[in-house]
Amino acid sequence: MESIVLFERQQNIAIITLNNPEKLNAVSVAMRDALYEHILAVQADPTIDGVILKGNGKGFCAGADLKEFGTVPSVIEKRKIRIQHDIWEEFRRCPKPIAAILHGFAVGSGIEMAMICDFRFAAPKTKISLPECALGMLPAAGGTQSLPRLMRHGWAMDFAMKGYYLSAQEAKARQIVTDIFEEEQLFEEVYRFMQRITMYPKVAQQIKRLVTSGLDRSLEQGLAFEQTLVKENYMQHVLANG
Repeated sequence: MESIVLFERQQNIAIITLNNPEKLNAVSVAMRDALYEHILAVQADPTIDGVILKGNGKGFCAGADLKEFGTVPSVIEKRKIRIQHDIWEEFRRCPKPIAAILHGFAVGSGIEMAMICDFRFAAPKTKISLPECALGMLPAAGGTQSLPRLMRHGWAMDFAMKGYYLSAQEAKARQIVTDIFEEEQLFEEVYRFMQRITMYPKVAQQIKRLVTSGLDRSLEQGLAFEQTLVKENYMQHVLANG
């Protein structure tokens, strides 16, 4: 039986593929567990400089597997896995840039997963929604915190509470989507983008660290941290070149 999450690499880029197309790649316990293992492997491998996350079939991810979610043993199991395997925190913690490729539907946990990534590229017909509030639920994968870090506060509140669908074009205008490419060229364009930004992998990782940590620092603290890394890079360059 083929794995529910596929892992491969092209040169220095890891490619993680959600692989449950019959359920539109709905997030299950098994998928979370597999994603956790793969993201840890990415972090530990010094020859991997970036990650592309995508989905097989007709959509990126249709959200949580509600059939599984509704069973009592599953609820207990999910809680245990979240304690032991905090997959979303590992995505956030990953020092290497991650780009999500969206097509078809990116809904609920699917768009939340993508919003944890550093970049989101979409096919023109992609539909994006965060429907949990309309279902009497809270977004469970950090959506309430990711949204206001990507879009304006008012848009974030409106989108999270009403549960409507955004087109790829609307999502780009609201800064959820980085860019839009035709579906036939989507992977090649994103792969080319990742190759470009990881040309100097250490610099890319340091920029990610600075930008991400800056969200939780004052401007003064952020600038001081930036200068610390600049000085470290300069000293390493001097030592390497005599």
